[in-house]
Amino acid sequence: MRTRNFALIAAALLLVSGCGHTEKKQARTAGHRLSAGGKARAAQAPPQRPPAQRKIDCDRLKCVALTFDDGPGPYTNGLLDVLKKEGVRATFFIIGQNVHGFPSAVRREVMEGHEVGDHSWDHPQLTAMSPAAVKSQIQRTQDAITRASGGVKPTIMRPPYGATNKRVGQTIGMPLILWSVDTEDWRYLNTARDTRVGIKEPKPGGIILFHDIHKPSVKAIPAVIEGLKKRGFTFVTVSELFEGRQLTPGQTYSERMPPKPASPAPVTASPPPTGSPAGPQPSQSRPQQAEGH
Repeated sequence: MRTRNFALIAAALLLVSGCGHTEKKQARTAGHRLSAGGKARAAQAPPQRPPAQRKIDCDRLKCVALTFDDGPGPYTNGLLDVLKKEGVRATFFIIGQNVHGFPSAVRREVMEGHEVGDHSWDHPQLTAMSPAAVKSQIQRTQDAITRASGGVKPTIMRPPYGATNKRVGQTIGMPLILWSVDTEDWRYLNTARDTRVGIKEPKPGGIILFHDIHKPSVKAIPAVIEGLKKRGFTFVTVSELFEGRQLTPGQTYSERMPPKPASPAPVTASPPPTGSPAGPQPSQSRPQQAEGH
């Protein structure tokens, strides 16, 4: 009898143990399925892409392009926070050797709709360099930006110091973007001055030059944006500023000029109305002279 009871107890223990292993196995299987499903959904999710360039008619609107040179740097992310909050897109002309220290800032610039341009590898005066050296400055920067941005390759370039010539332009092979408003923020490092110049000097179609490597410059941007909005400006990237116009590689551009006014249509009335430029002029009678004078 005692032996029989032990056998029954052992059988019960085996049954419970088996159920426990079955539950654990089912749980593991379910976990693997959930994990596999998550991986499948992640694989199916489309890759994140930058927002498309907007189509803005800068012949009708008061457009202005904010541009920032020499970054990325320690203040770039703070500037991007401001631009995102204000709904403003800008253009960043990037120094290639700075990219490795702030690759996430470059990626963020692209993903938040800003434009990135080439500003050479280490900011030399390109007019004093050989074509091979100029090519190296550009190509190394293009490669660094393309890697950090996730595949976006700049199509515009700003020569350091604005120094260029025909040979440099041909070697670079991209439109060269200069500026219409130089805030000289690098010289004065004064937020109040940067704000005043940034608000008062721009004209429709203008390109404003700041530097995102200087803290006073970045601190000025919220007030500059507010002031220019009050003046009725629309903020655009450089490529949006020149939407509808073909930019020539090697040529320099400092602003979007207003369209030329259309010539007046020639008069075609038949016969032309009296007094029109193409019609008969009214006869002018000669005044009579009084006798004796």
